[in-house]
Amino acid sequence: MKHMRKIFGILAVLMVGMALIGAGSAASAGYSDVTITPATSLTPGQTVTGVMKISVPAGTLSLTDSLVFTSPLQNVKWEYKIFKGEANKNSQNPASVVSGNTAKPNSQFAPDPFSTIYPNDDVTYILSFSGVVPESSKGKAINVINAVCSKAAVGSYTSTAQKIYNPSDLTADIAKLNKEISTTEVRITKYTEYGLDLSAATQSVASAKTKVSAAQAAGSGNTVTAYANIEAGDTFITNAERTISLTGLKAANSNIAQVDAAVKTLYSRNWKSEGQLLETRSTSMKYTYDTLAATYNAGGIPDAAKLDTLVADSYETLAEANEYLEKSKTPAILKILPFIIGGIVLAGAVVGIVFLIRRRRANSWDELG
Repeated sequence: MKHMRKIFGILAVLMVGMALIGAGSAASAGYSDVTITPATSLTPGQTVTGVMKISVPAGTLSLTDSLVFTSPLQNVKWEYKIFKGEANKNSQNPASVVSGNTAKPNSQFAPDPFSTIYPNDDVTYILSFSGVVPESSKGKAINVINAVCSKAAVGSYTSTAQKIYNPSDLTADIAKLNKEISTTEVRITKYTEYGLDLSAATQSVASAKTKVSAAQAAGSGNTVTAYANIEAGDTFITNAERTISLTGLKAANSNIAQVDAAVKTLYSRNWKSEGQLLETRSTSMKYTYDTLAATYNAGGIPDAAKLDTLVADSYETLAEANEYLEKSKTPAILKILPFIIGGIVLAGAVVGIVFLIRRRRANSWDELG
């Protein structure tokens, strides 16, 4: 009997555990697997495609709810596939398919809930769309897909903003990228003079130059290709600048640490004024370093002028610290010893001269007797 109770107890625990696991693994509502092609900047007249998945657990939506899609693209073709149940969500056989077209930008595509919503089933929706970037969007930034559900559990989704280039600005945009390349090369040269390794940044710049050449070759006859290369070139320059920033921050941090160590040594050797001077400069550099490092750690690019100044100051201060350390090795007494010896010699010479003069006078008096 006792054994039976134990068995029933174990079974009860297992059943509860399975129930909890089942509850924990229940599908969550929301948007996923969103793919926009191309995902980079765009040009007017360019075709953009996209796909996204919307997961809706049973009981989340009722027939009075809605799921509405809009896009700033024009001549959008929509396809909305509905898969019922967990077993069918990855199959190629949807329960139903709803298609539609919207000619004007930002027109709504709103599938009929009576043919797309199944309140008693887990449902997976796969939305596919394609459209053309309108001429009116040039020079702006657009979110190519927006989804809004009437139920907060599903919520809304907006794709990442994408810049729309203006083809008439192509020549200026290529010139801008070339200027950024030149500026980055100057910084690389400056940092290399400190003995820092910026081979990775140099390679990124070389790749950016290749993309500029490709953009120039494409020209206004193929602005889509031209701007795709400009976009890639910008990315390479961003990578180069991030590499320069990290290298500069590491160098400055190392130099500041060495300056701090020198300050301690100078204080121990009673070189207080020099130690205080270096300590003040170190404190100022640390503040600048912390500010710039925070920008880098947040994924940005620190202010180039401020970072370059920090790196230069850190090397200059370290050189000054090393000079003080070298001078402070000699005891103070040894520094003035030559003057002491010179004074003794001079005093001895004076005494000798006085003695000779007095002796000569004494002799001259004896002669006059």
